[in-house]
Amino acid sequence: KLSCLSDDELLTYKMMSDPSKIMAMKFLWRLQVSLLMGKPSFIPHVTLKMIHMSLVHGMSAMYAIGFVYFGSILASIGNINDGYRFVKLAKNIVQRFGYKDVAGEG
Repeated sequence: KLSCLSDDELLTYKMMSDPSKIMAMKFLWRLQVSLLMGKPSFIPHVTLKMIHMSLVHGMSAMYAIGFVYFGSILASIGNINDGYRFVKLAKNIVQRFGYKDVAGEG
C-alpha cells in the first residue's frame, strides 16, 4: 500500500486520534532507540510495525520517525532513491506539523 501513495498523499494522511494507538507508537519509538544498543537486527521489524500502524490508524509525530528508520533501512540495502524519499518525507512531516520534539528542537 505504501508504494501506491504519493508524497502529497502521505503528507495529508489522516491524523491518528486513538490515544492508545498514539501511546503504542511512542512505545515503539522508544523501543527502537533501545534496540540500537542491544538488538539492532530487530529494528526493521519495529519500523515496519510503525509504518503499518500509521497507514491503518493515521499519522502522529512518530509517523516521521518511522519514515526516517524506513528510509535508512532502504538505503542500507542499496535502495538509495527510495531511502532518500522517505527521509525527506519525514523532514517535510516535521516541518509541516511542527513536531519539534521529534526533530530534537523542542
